[in-house]
Amino acid sequence: MVMRTLYRVLLVIVGGGLIGMISSAAAEEPPKKVPVTVTADKLDHDRANDTYTAEGHVRIEQQDIRVEADRIMLNNRTGEAVAEGNVYLRDRGDTVMADRLEMNMNTRVGVITKGQIYKSKENIHLKGDRIERRGESVYHVENGIFTTCDEGEWYLKAREIDVDLDRYATGRGVSFNMIGLPVVYTPYLLFPVRRQSGLLIPMAGFSNTEGFLMKNSVFWAISDYQDMTFISDYRSRAGHGTGMEYRYVNSRDSAGKAYYNYFDTFPSGENRWEFQFQHREEFAEDLSFRADISLVNDQDYYRALEKKLELRSRPYIDSNAFYVERWNTASLYLLGQYSTDLTQPNDKTIQKVPELRYTIFGETLGPLLHLRLEGSAANFSVAEGKTVQRADLNPELTAVLSGNALSLTPRIGARATFYDQGAATMEPAERKYTYAGADLNARFSRVYGKDEEAGIGRVRHSIEPMLSYSYIPRIEQGDIPRLDSVDEVKEENVATLSLINRLTARYKEGATVRTFDLMVFRLSESYDVNQARNKDLVNAQPRSEVKGELAVKTPKLLTVSAKANYNTYTDRLSSSSESVSVKGESAQFDVTHQYLREPKTQFLIGGLGFKAGKWDLKGQVWQDVEHRLTTQREFIAHYASQCWGLGFSYINKPGINKPDETQYLVMLDLKGLGGVKFK
Repeated sequence: MVMRTLYRVLLVIVGGGLIGMISSAAAEEPPKKVPVTVTADKLDHDRANDTYTAEGHVRIEQQDIRVEADRIMLNNRTGEAVAEGNVYLRDRGDTVMADRLEMNMNTRVGVITKGQIYKSKENIHLKGDRIERRGESVYHVENGIFTTCDEGEWYLKAREIDVDLDRYATGRGVSFNMIGLPVVYTPYLLFPVRRQSGLLIPMAGFSNTEGFLMKNSVFWAISDYQDMTFISDYRSRAGHGTGMEYRYVNSRDSAGKAYYNYFDTFPSGENRWEFQFQHREEFAEDLSFRADISLVNDQDYYRALEKKLELRSRPYIDSNAFYVERWNTASLYLLGQYSTDLTQPNDKTIQKVPELRYTIFGETLGPLLHLRLEGSAANFSVAEGKTVQRADLNPELTAVLSGNALSLTPRIGARATFYDQGAATMEPAERKYTYAGADLNARFSRVYGKDEEAGIGRVRHSIEPMLSYSYIPRIEQGDIPRLDSVDEVKEENVATLSLINRLTARYKEGATVRTFDLMVFRLSESYDVNQARNKDLVNAQPRSEVKGELAVKTPKLLTVSAKANYNTYTDRLSSSSESVSVKGESAQFDVTHQYLREPKTQFLIGGLGFKAGKWDLKGQVWQDVEHRLTTQREFIAHYASQCWGLGFSYINKPGINKPDETQYLVMLDLKGLGGVKFK
């Protein structure tokens, strides 16, 4: 038996050349004179031809590079190198395995026979009878496969594949295979390897009311910082929609997107469109601009085209654009707002274009005295042509008097509002008044338990009673226009008593310690002094409804919330809402109940989801309890593998005096094929 020998030689050219088969970094910099360790059973050097031959368990190492083969030959004059038998090359995370490897260390091109290449950065696997490296990131594969799956759950098998790791891949004689079975065949296929322009995978389905559904998208990678998607939405019985989405990133502080959809309805020929625009601009840390525009030409747009119940039932949409500048205790913003009413004609909707507002929210005037001030100027318009200008000034002084367990915060303020209604009135209208109030707070607490190494440690139980009083005099507002909440001033002489029962816990997970409210229970009731004094009111009810709120939350599993209003005069609930969410590692349950006595309304929304291996299953049901009617059912099943996903969606909307609507959708996601993820 030949004893293995360790040879240390300066074969920099061997290490650098073999690196070039899978790494572009080696081609960008000239090889450095780094020693190469060669281990082999036999090493020969032909000085006449300047060739090296290593045989028997050959192992070559150079820094992070390792090459193994049964036999390696190198011509130092021509740069030609050949590795044969169980060839294995590893460069950091990239690997080559083959029966034979031929390459030229000078040109960095070569051929792999009966081998495969794995690119870790792109998570791309190439396998073929013959793989030729034609450039730094360009490969030609014969009788091979291409996949981003480590387990080969899907792959493209082709007679020939040309791959540019920075752009596209093209295949000839291509079959798409799932779990080893051919699904689709095409003589030619072009697809993006990275974020590149191309046809995205379509979404198909069927609806008993809209017929066959097909959604196709074409993605255009304009640059690293811009892209555009063109969308075709075909519904055989409903119509055809075309849309566009444009996204851009100008800098870390500037980005946005625009979306437009146009839908031509069959067979009526009605046209519906939607436009959305969003932009974010951070000029400085305390200076920013936001725009969020939403417009539709038809009040029935969402009811007709959207499938989600929360979108179909929305009553209005708002478009806003605002500029904000902030200081330590003040802010300035300029707002433009346009509202679209989806329940009635929009010609009487009041639009705020624009409003300028200045706010001082915590200016200290002395040891105990603080100033809050709001000032605004706004222009309101209605589609009918009427315009109103309004100026509003609202200063308020507060004092904070605190002791060990008690604190008293009295306040006094004034408000002056001026209106100019143009030719509608002879003189500008105005409203002036002063108001006052006070808050008396107390807090009593006790700490239980002790901090543990993990989980919930100490718990603080606190009881927080509060008595508030608010006074606003009676104001004559007959000639004051009603534009928004600023104009809705009601007479007040009201005292409110509230009680908060709070459990605050410390939770430790590893080195992280956080404090959170484990439970908050709040009760409140108000007493209207004016109603109690008014003897002309036959059915006076000076006591307000008792309001109760409960919130329970654990660090990981449970979230509970409940609200209720109880009328003590009728001894009945006037409204309530409850929700429970239980979320574990593999399952989630949600249920929400809403009740309103006048007009009598009661809804129940339940959802259940759980993970089973690679499957994610979700179901949600909307129930009209009052009318004993299910308004919508939605079930989703999604299979997510390391490199691909398959989704199934079922939506059922029972009809009232019309047939039920049922929709099925199928979605395929091949991960790693130049998705629409933005850099």
